[in-house]
Amino acid sequence: MAHKQRTQAHHRMLKDLGGGLILRRASRDDAEAVAAFNSRVHLSSGGPFEQREPHRGVAAFTRDLVSGNHPTCDASDFTVIEDTTTGSIVSSACLIGQRFSYGGVELDAGLPELVGTHPGYRRRGLVKEQFEVLHHWSKERGHLMQAIAGIPYYYRRFGYEMAVYMGEGRRLYVQDLPGKSSSGQNSPRSYHLRRATASDARFLSDLDHLARGRYLLTSTRDEVLWRYEVAGRDPESDESLEVRIVENAAGLPTGFVCHTRALRDGTLEVDGYELANGVSWLEVTPFVLSELAEIGHKQASDEKKLASLTFALGEHHPLYDAIPEPPLYRLDRNDHYAFYVRVPDLPDFLRHVAEVLERRLAASVAAGHTGEIKVSFYGGGFRLDLERGRLSAVEHWSPTVEEEGNAAFPDLTFLQLLFGHRSLEELDRAFADCSPGKGDVRVLLGTLFPRRPSALWPIC
Repeated sequence: MAHKQRTQAHHRMLKDLGGGLILRRASRDDAEAVAAFNSRVHLSSGGPFEQREPHRGVAAFTRDLVSGNHPTCDASDFTVIEDTTTGSIVSSACLIGQRFSYGGVELDAGLPELVGTHPGYRRRGLVKEQFEVLHHWSKERGHLMQAIAGIPYYYRRFGYEMAVYMGEGRRLYVQDLPGKSSSGQNSPRSYHLRRATASDARFLSDLDHLARGRYLLTSTRDEVLWRYEVAGRDPESDESLEVRIVENAAGLPTGFVCHTRALRDGTLEVDGYELANGVSWLEVTPFVLSELAEIGHKQASDEKKLASLTFALGEHHPLYDAIPEPPLYRLDRNDHYAFYVRVPDLPDFLRHVAEVLERRLAASVAAGHTGEIKVSFYGGGFRLDLERGRLSAVEHWSPTVEEEGNAAFPDLTFLQLLFGHRSLEELDRAFADCSPGKGDVRVLLGTLFPRRPSALWPIC
């Protein structure tokens, strides 16, 4: 049996790394081993690695991904590095397929996840080896970008830039909860929450699609993904949320709420809240807050009381305007963060989202403009040609001593502009070697790439 397993592993081998280490593609036979490894690498610490207490939420999340039931990921989307001298997995990562939307234009993307290495095998370049494989797979699948939520600085090594806000939100303390409307629970103007079922997937998908119009970069969740979110995950998974439908007194769905299944540090975290068009946030929100508080109190214990409701809904959300007082508190500074993003072929990406850029031009003082912009990244760059307000060409271009270009952005900082994370003026102030251009060029870059909020909620 051991010989058979070694033979199968050899057939899946992607690279011999030397020293008894091999990089290979995982299979469903690896499910428990990969789950056990991840449950000790992620969110578990203290003592020798093999003696750490496994994190049940991470183990369940991993099993969901390798089981074959996940809509966009399977065991074959995992890489593992095995120490053949012990038969142990010492490093692993995976690639989860995504469908993103940039200003309404959809594109395929990849999400590296569960990236981890045994403490005794770190600083050997094992993650680098796996990212080369993940990026190759991503290219084969036509992904125009990758995104990852990761530790500070680390993923810059692999061509990523922090360029999409994450972790923004608000906190409402229980003692500050506003009262419900004067309407009673049986009033035609009352609302309640019920658990969502798989049959709600169409409603959830349609409402989610409408909400995405407020943002620049979003994750597209169709009916299949919402059915998985509602009924496909292991409830123990760290990624599992309770999805609830907001209903009016007549039993008609008017919105949805997604929240964690357990309190975290005394708070019930809400990761999604949307209402249908024409439904008053001012009217519905007090009922929603009251029921969320009741849910949080039921999840509480003698040791862990409900102290607050946390709304991890991004930089901008209608809820923040719907509760003018008492004030919602911003989350702690340490909770503010950003997604890393990677765009391997920037001209290809810009050509794909050309209609978004052209719409911006058409609504500006540059409507119908004809001209050329050469953007330098010092080592490389791109040339963008406009003809009567249309993108006639976007090509790779590199600056020279004779031709420095019209604007310059150091390293990967242009991605912050592309994804609306920073405005042209903010980048200009932040980086001394940023040159945002002069005259028409500066106006055009500011028009093409304005500051815009995003709400990226990848499917994991």
